[in-house]
Amino acid sequence: MATMASSDTRTQSTALTDRVADSGSSDTSAVTAQTISRRRTRLLVPLLLIAALTGGLLFVFTAGKEEPATMLGAAGAVDGGLARINGIIPLETDGWSPPVSVTELERPVTEGAHRVRVLLELTAIEAQGVEFEAEGYVLDGLGTGSPGVLWSSPVSENAAQGGTINATLVFEIPNRALALVLEGPDGLRLSLGTEHHTS
Repeated sequence: MATMASSDTRTQSTALTDRVADSGSSDTSAVTAQTISRRRTRLLVPLLLIAALTGGLLFVFTAGKEEPATMLGAAGAVDGGLARINGIIPLETDGWSPPVSVTELERPVTEGAHRVRVLLELTAIEAQGVEFEAEGYVLDGLGTGSPGVLWSSPVSENAAQGGTINATLVFEIPNRALALVLEGPDGLRLSLGTEHHTS
């Protein structure tokens, strides 16, 4: 009987030890999982910050960055063909006036400004031809908005493949040596240079 009691005591003791061991093992697993989770969180925060900073820098350096303008006299691409500026002529140097009376051009020139004729040529290269709409052209580079065309001839025109459109656009610009750009459809940017200004 004493031997059986001793055996039972040993069995209970072993079972208790196993339970304690199992409990310790699960506690250790929980602590290990928490540690790994904390480490991941600590690593994740700097990675997210780096990603946010990288995205911000990319936005700063790419947003608002315009395509460089095509040099004066060179051709730029438009839908269906090519466009280029053949001349920028201040109105006061050649006494030019439009073939018909134009209210906008009869008004006095703003003080500190002058008017120029931009001679634009569009050539249809592709089968679809090219379209010209004067209202689609503005000047960029003034720093005070993008003025539109005061007068244009033609106002709109289409040219079939192989055809050419010669348009005259009149703008009013400041008497300063500004690097102005004629902006048009399809991302067209044609430089006007700085020789067009008057003192």
